[in-house]
Amino acid sequence: MFARKLKALGYPTISNFDHSDQKKFQELVIWLEDQKICHYKIEDRVALRKPSDISSWQKEFSKYLDDLSCPHSDRTNSPVTTDWLLGLAVRLVYGENPQRYRKCTRQTSSTSKDVAPSSNPLDSLDFDDEAMKAGITTLATLLQIPPHHDHKEVLKAICKLVKERLSKEGLELYSADGGDDSKDKLQLESVDMGFHTGDYVTEEAVKILRLLHIQNLRQLQSQINEALVIVQNVTANPKTDQRLGKIGR
Repeated sequence: MFARKLKALGYPTISNFDHSDQKKFQELVIWLEDQKICHYKIEDRVALRKPSDISSWQKEFSKYLDDLSCPHSDRTNSPVTTDWLLGLAVRLVYGENPQRYRKCTRQTSSTSKDVAPSSNPLDSLDFDDEAMKAGITTLATLLQIPPHHDHKEVLKAICKLVKERLSKEGLELYSADGGDDSKDKLQLESVDMGFHTGDYVTEEAVKILRLLHIQNLRQLQSQINEALVIVQNVTANPKTDQRLGKIGR
């Protein structure tokens, strides 16, 4: 999951790294602070180096994330926190000498040499580039989109939000409502799930899935209605050539 970023940063033990291993995670945090992030002075890094018990180190690590202005509430060795730390380190390394990395070109196979260049600028982007991932994470934070371990899924969520809320149609709808989007907000507590499991987390997840299913059905119905309108426009006003008509035999 983190191999590309670890390789880009030059981490020495990529194959043995496991974020769920507390000791290996602590080693990564110390290495990133010493070699890449360098947010603390050397003498202030002592607390992170101490091989104390997990709870004491966790408090120091939580303070460290606060000092780094980490936007996530998770303060454990979770995939979200690990990915954010690695992304921060990549951004800092890139920011030290951006010209060096801008000169790098994406390698292409020999079979693609005969392919005509696309006029779409998005086709030339490398969505697996570390700088691209860092930009997606930053944009998601600004738009208050929850984190996800797959940056492409986060990008899909960004595109969906921009299309529905920041597009021309979305802004016109927002203006028509008088700038009040409160009626578009729905509290999960008011959603009737139809049954009870006794588990709060499970019920909340089921409610979200049900709302997403209803939204998909509405989109499908809208597409069906659009298709019916197109067909009716063709069949309700047929074009005929009267010169080909005959009267009698």
